[in-house]
Amino acid sequence: LVAGLVRALAEHRGTAAAAPELYGLHRLVLDVAERRSLYREQAAALLNIADLDAETGRTREALERYRAALDAGRAANDPYATGRAMESVGGAYQELSDWHRAADWFGRALAQALARGERADEARLYGRLGNAHTHAGRYGDALRAWRAAAAGYRKLGDVPGQAKALSEMARIQEYAGRPEESLHTCREAVDLARRAGDLRLQAALQVRLADTLDRLGDPAAARLHRSAADKLLGDDPAACEIRSGND
Repeated sequence: LVAGLVRALAEHRGTAAAAPELYGLHRLVLDVAERRSLYREQAAALLNIADLDAETGRTREALERYRAALDAGRAANDPYATGRAMESVGGAYQELSDWHRAADWFGRALAQALARGERADEARLYGRLGNAHTHAGRYGDALRAWRAAAAGYRKLGDVPGQAKALSEMARIQEYAGRPEESLHTCREAVDLARRAGDLRLQAALQVRLADTLDRLGDPAAARLHRSAADKLLGDDPAACEIRSGND
């Protein structure tokens, strides 16, 4: 009944607008689950409440509840709840810009996904781990994580995912002072984005190629790539912004 009410409220009013009512409903489920020692239901309710906290800017409260959900998930021997909770703890630390703890928790969630052979989760978590390492300035670790993410997406046949992972590798290679490698990786990513038909990513990568060529002292080639980006999406710089899928 509560699940049906939650879906109806979220559909009718939107999650943000319905947050007070949703919070009360999930709290009701949590109270019942705690009284009856239903650990799986406790974990689910705590995750839902924590998500609402996170969406409304109460990150530290969300972090506490994600940790409590992890404990309940372990008590229930529920791998979905534990994996979800560990990833969410990492996401909360990421929101707090605590990149070292974020990387640690993403790594824990990744270890569980690897042990269970959950390939889609593995690829996504390698990307989240790579993003955390990048922000922490650990470029070697970040490159290894994004390389693993790209390999994971390739095995899944997810061409857009692979292209985005390679684009992140190119960005990190440039941060690390390796522009020639960045240029090569970025060209690979452009080819994949073209195969996937992702015009936005193609344009963003063309801009990245142009920036790299400028740094390598080839402004004529850089202009060609910027022109190609303009033809793909028009002259809107915001349209060419590359964002990580796990930010």
